[in-house]
Amino acid sequence: METVERVIYRVVPGEPSGWDVMQENSGQVFGNHRSRTEAILQGVDLARSHSYSLLVVHGRDGKAEKQYNYGRKPRFEQV
Repeated sequence: METVERVIYRVVPGEPSGWDVMQENSGQVFGNHRSRTEAILQGVDLARSHSYSLLVVHGRDGKAEKQYNYGRKPRFEQV
């Protein structure tokens, strides 16, 4: 049985300022934005580009505030 892992993106406070959009596990930063809204919009676009993903939005304190799920975990039938 094949497993499909969910792709997780996070909007987090940037260093030294702004907001970063990054992919969990790889740590790759896809963008740094002046406003949190701009970062969330990029995160939504990235998350929607996958069949099974999650976008987690953090506050300035680093704590997760919101989560947005996209798609469904695919079910595989055994043959």
